[in-house]
Amino acid sequence: MGATRRAHVCTIGTLCGLAMLAFATPAAAASAAAGVSDGSGTLSPGLGVLPSPQVINYSGSLTGAGAVSAAPAIINDNCTFSGTSGFLGGTLAADLGTVSGSCTGSVSIAATLTFARVGTVLGLEGNGTLGPDAVIAGGPCAFATTQAPPITNYSLVCALAGG
Repeated sequence: MGATRRAHVCTIGTLCGLAMLAFATPAAAASAAAGVSDGSGTLSPGLGVLPSPQVINYSGSLTGAGAVSAAPAIINDNCTFSGTSGFLGGTLAADLGTVSGSCTGSVSIAATLTFARVGTVLGLEGNGTLGPDAVIAGGPCAFATTQAPPITNYSLVCALAGG
C-alpha cells in the first residue's frame, strides 16, 4: 500500500520559531473517527511570564463517531492524559510539549500527542491506537482559564480526528 504524507507547521512566537511535524499514515486505515473532547486540567508549577517547565494533567470526555476495525462505532469515553512542556518551559504566551494517555468507555483509545499552544489556541498531533488499529490523531483546541498568573488550572475543548 502507498502512504500519504501530511505536514503541519506551527509558529510559537519567538520561543521556538518554526517547528514542523511530519507523519506517514496508511492510505486505507481500518479505523478512523472524529469527535469532541471537553475537560480540564492542572499545570505545575503554573504558567507565568517567564518560561518554566510544566507538569501537565488533563481529564475529560470524548464523544464522537467513526469506524473501528471497519465496523461503525459511537465513542463515549472518559480520558486522562499527562505530560510535560518542552525543554524551554511554558509561559502565558506559548507552550510546547508532549502528553500521553488513554480513553476508556465504548472504544479503547491511547495516544502520545505533541502539543503547541500560542495564547488560547492549542494544536495536537501524534500517534496512537483506536481499538486495535494504529492511527495518527490530532486537531485544534481552545485553551481557557479564569485565573491570574501563575495559571495552574485550565479548561480545554478540542475537535479531534484520527485515522
